[in-house]
Amino acid sequence: MRTCFLGDIHGNAYALEASLQYLDKVKADAIYCLGDLVGWLPFGDRTLTRMRTLGFPTVAGNHDLLVSGLFADHPEQVDRMQATAYNAGLLSSLPGAIEYLLSLPLILEKDDFVVVHHSPFHLPRQGELPTIKCFDYLDEGSLSGCLKAWLNYPHRLIFSGHDHVPAIYELPGETESPQLEDVRIHRPGPDRPLSIKLNPTARYWIKAGSIGGPYRDGAPVANAVLYDRNADTVTLFRISYPTDRLRNELASHQFIRNLPTIQKYIRLLG
Repeated sequence: MRTCFLGDIHGNAYALEASLQYLDKVKADAIYCLGDLVGWLPFGDRTLTRMRTLGFPTVAGNHDLLVSGLFADHPEQVDRMQATAYNAGLLSSLPGAIEYLLSLPLILEKDDFVVVHHSPFHLPRQGELPTIKCFDYLDEGSLSGCLKAWLNYPHRLIFSGHDHVPAIYELPGETESPQLEDVRIHRPGPDRPLSIKLNPTARYWIKAGSIGGPYRDGAPVANAVLYDRNADTVTLFRISYPTDRLRNELASHQFIRNLPTIQKYIRLLG
């Protein structure tokens, strides 16, 4: 069984199509989407429409829920709020778009893995609605706070996105009181994939990186993951795509080009 994971598309249809072509050659048996179909780039209508036609099982990302108006952003996230407002207006004229985003689940559970946008340990309690605090980033403090829960989590593998930095976090199973220094972190190079053989006694948290950017690791390539259950391996893909057209579209966009986050992204694409 070969399962692929992709997410954080953020309106980048160019990267999405290149990734779909790449994954078609991989011949996956299933593909899951890790959320954030929209947000950041001002083309969320393109990627939302495309992903709905594909019908991949998909979890909700923070941008999907921000655009849908489910909760407010952190007040200091000025760039993100402006990008959210633009995409909310864009999608309001697309029939069923907001309703679709609001219908996405926060978590998908399978026998040996779980799919979330960020973290299964920061989801709201049953019956409560999520807030933006459910989608903080996996820094050292956040990771330290959930090590014990991770060690005892019923699923061996966690697949998520959100951070836009591809990595495989490995928690050895032989420790009863895990510390931050026990976690091994595997990262791919900027232009080459990374494949690791899984340790049967360890637990893994796989951060897929971003299909569409902004690319926080400085590598302007799309990212996706392959889990080969039979071989018991996980591979982080680095997928190149022609960035020229996207760069030109962003640079000429009257509103979005003025956001500092997007200005940095434009320079990276160039």
